[in-house]
Amino acid sequence: MPVQEQDISRIWADIIGIPEADIHTNFFDLGGHSLQLMEVVARLNEQLGIDVDVLALMEYPTVAEFTSHWNERDQA
Repeated sequence: MPVQEQDISRIWADIIGIPEADIHTNFFDLGGHSLQLMEVVARLNEQLGIDVDVLALMEYPTVAEFTSHWNERDQA
């Protein structure tokens, strides 16, 4: 099932503690840190059923990049 950028963005914003996460801004540039990235992994799994590791989030560090990567991977 494809994931939506708005769902990923909402999770990132909630964890980082910002009103909105720009989909083209790097997680770390938004104010996130490595421990919060671990929480993102857990939330993606719990809320969206996405089983991902931290390395994928570091390789695709924006909402847009990660969503595109995940949806392409999911279709393969």
